Amino acid sequence: MNQNLEDTINRKERPVFRSEGERRIAYFLDSNSIKYQYEPGVLVNSNHDKPRIWYPDFYLPEFGTYIEYYGLAGLRNYDNGIKKKESVYSQIGLDVISVYPWMLTENWQQYVMKELKRNTIRRYRNLMKKPCWSKYKQNKYNHFTHSLTTQRYHQGINKHY
Repeated sequence: MNQNLEDTINRKERPVFRSEGERRIAYFLDSNSIKYQYEPGVLVNSNHDKPRIWYPDFYLPEFGTYIEYYGLAGLRNYDNGIKKKESVYSQIGLDVISVYPWMLTENWQQYVMKELKRNTIRRYRNLMKKPCWSKYKQNKYNHFTHSLTTQRYHQGINKHY
């Protein structure tokens, strides 16, 4: 891991958050011992624009997931920006959990944890589909069936004596 990223993740002092919603998310992450980096720069290259650096609110390195708090949702121009961000994040394959202000009155913590679980399970399933794993599983299966066949062969020989 990049030393600067590691230092940022492990630092003890709290960054200055841009909103109360971000502060609440950070406290939630801290209280669950979930490491995060606040506003990491991400190179974004969408089909329509030249490459830019965007700053999602939180990056959770243990989960390869970002959290974006849309604190001004409900304002027309801001909502258009949300749609663009979510579209670009999807295009480039970033896992981003969107949190909106009205969610903070509900059980948003459970929502975040469910999304982290869903992303983690999806990533694991994608990993298991890779050719390396199918070969490993096949070799493991072949070894298992070979062992059974050998066992049965030896059991058959022992019966004759």
